[in-house]
Amino acid sequence: MQSNRLHPFSRRGFLTGVSAAGIAILASACSSGAAPSPTSAPAAPTSAAAAAPTTAAATTTAAPTVAAKPTTASQSAAAAQPTATGAPTGQRPRVTFTVPGGQSENGDFKPVFDAFAKAYPDIDAVYAPFNTGYTPEYTQKLLTTIAGNVAPDVFKINPSPYFGTLAAQGTLIQLDPYVKADPTIDFEDYFTPHVEACKYQGKLFALPNDGAPQAMWYNVDAFKKDSVALPTKDWTWDDLLNAGKQLTKTSNGRPIQFGVGQPDWVSWVWSAGGDILDATNLKCVLDSPEAIAAFQWLQDASTKSKVMPSPADLNQQGDLFTTSREATAFGVRGALGTYRDIKTFHFDAQELPKGQKGRVAQLLIGYTSLWVKTKFPQAAYTVAAFVAGKEGEKLRISRGFAFPSRKSLVQEAWFQQYKAPMSASFGINTAFANELIANEARAWPVHPKGMQIQDAINTQIGYLWDAKKPAPQVAKDMVAAVDAVLKG
Repeated sequence: MQSNRLHPFSRRGFLTGVSAAGIAILASACSSGAAPSPTSAPAAPTSAAAAAPTTAAATTTAAPTVAAKPTTASQSAAAAQPTATGAPTGQRPRVTFTVPGGQSENGDFKPVFDAFAKAYPDIDAVYAPFNTGYTPEYTQKLLTTIAGNVAPDVFKINPSPYFGTLAAQGTLIQLDPYVKADPTIDFEDYFTPHVEACKYQGKLFALPNDGAPQAMWYNVDAFKKDSVALPTKDWTWDDLLNAGKQLTKTSNGRPIQFGVGQPDWVSWVWSAGGDILDATNLKCVLDSPEAIAAFQWLQDASTKSKVMPSPADLNQQGDLFTTSREATAFGVRGALGTYRDIKTFHFDAQELPKGQKGRVAQLLIGYTSLWVKTKFPQAAYTVAAFVAGKEGEKLRISRGFAFPSRKSLVQEAWFQQYKAPMSASFGINTAFANELIANEARAWPVHPKGMQIQDAINTQIGYLWDAKKPAPQVAKDMVAAVDAVLKG
């Protein structure tokens, strides 16, 4: 992860995405046919002396002409998938693996691919980040490579709503046959929400290589300086607001420190008892009284109490939390990719404050999927399974980045006792685990129109933070936009 860009699992979630035009790009990229089948479980290691793979940047093509909108038929799940092109006899499989990338994330993945090269010398696994950071640019590049038939063999899907659309459009290989033949995959050891989030219509289209729920980060020194009690797991929204008012500082009428960072609105809606879609997934319900109550709290905190940064404040250069201009921030453990470099104050993490219906934190997943047109599906699966396996996750996450998808890893000392130079306690590890263990974490719903739903919401969500529309009107217009997508 690039130090000057926010991880999607950090404060601002995925409020900014690729435009709806990106969805249609995929329609022409997927042809029908039978899905490739595994030949066996991942090959057993044969040597420990292979050289580490060369890091390479993935190549993208110019953006293609936008194709027609996918039909309902093309979006029905598990549509027949193209057969992978066969590899020439005796050719060593070359598998590219792509994530957003950046200085921190690239450094964390290096030991993973070093270890893979030694364990599987017969596979040339190339770590090929786009080096975009977790920004809309990453998804646009990924969609472009898919449409241009030059996609990476294995790639991370971000943001979360895009997973359902890519699975529905036949872009991803169904992994159930591979997992069934793979003795290294034990789903009993994975957190159940991680696995379920990787399924579309009951079929597995990704492996979770990490994933954490949202929690609250806070500047310990700022709290102590103003004699404000440190957050606890029993905090409510009222407690957060009261602390935020004490921690908000101005100079000559201008804010120099905000008490409350901009939270993840989805977690707020769920914690109030609201939801995005109804039980049928055919209607948006973000105009329910519960959802409106969450929106109203967020809008009031931003525009009335003024304890929260405005969109203009967030557009300032630099991150407000790491530069001591926010006393609290919201995000997942992946934010440690940046926060572990903090040198000027002590920080910690705590579970999200509780809403009217308790605490429900949005769970963001490290979807690791195989491109349906990879020439080497078995080798690609072997790479994905290693990255999402116990060794792969431990090698990367032990450096402080991300959160394991495996229950057993969360119980190990290297995870529970990880400390960044300025972290105040082990809460930077346990806050996220506690939410999962307490069943207080939930992933974005998997939906074939996930991309369009997010884009429709994004056309309205900005009005929430600047109060150019009252919260009930934002909710009403959001529902109209999403329902138009669902009926389209």
